[in-house]
Amino acid sequence: MSTIYGVREAVQSDVKIISEIHVRCWREVYSFMPWKVHVARDVGYRQNQWTKWFECKPEQSNLFALECDDTVIGFAMSKPNDDPVLDVPGELHACYVLPEYRGTSIGPLGLMAIASFLKDKGLWPSCLWAFQSNPYRRIYPFLGCKPEIFRDRVIAGVGLPEVGYRVTDYNSLMSRLDRMRASAAQHQTGSLQKQRRLLGLRG
Repeated sequence: MSTIYGVREAVQSDVKIISEIHVRCWREVYSFMPWKVHVARDVGYRQNQWTKWFECKPEQSNLFALECDDTVIGFAMSKPNDDPVLDVPGELHACYVLPEYRGTSIGPLGLMAIASFLKDKGLWPSCLWAFQSNPYRRIYPFLGCKPEIFRDRVIAGVGLPEVGYRVTDYNSLMSRLDRMRASAAQHQTGSLQKQRRLLGLRG
């Protein structure tokens, strides 16, 4: 059976799983942060955060659930930019995927969804922020993101260096993300076919 990845708008019943994914990804990807930061951003904090988001649901913000075979494995969010240090109307706010699904097509699909939403809402060009020690930050230059702001973000009294990127070329961003998506899908198909050959199966 083929694995199917998809993106849909999140609903309030997704709050629990999105909160759990949020915490798990922070603790795994941001292991460089002091433990007190993770304690301050625990599941209870995230559930309250996402519950409040659904209660007010800002008109020009959107939260997407990322799925594998109808199971939520990540989320992505876009919103208007409210930080004046980068003079752009939109923000690619978040895209988190459980570690066992990274390298598949779902990450690029999530980023494409939030970029498309911002463009449709007239919130382009955009920006994104990444912690300086985030190991996945290396992909942003490939996507055409330009680092402009270097500062500390304070969480639980801890200063955490972060980088603010300007993202202006929408067509280039979407083209590169689509190439990543297609490459991941091709790799997945090749892996499945290899597994079937090893098992002596047809097709």
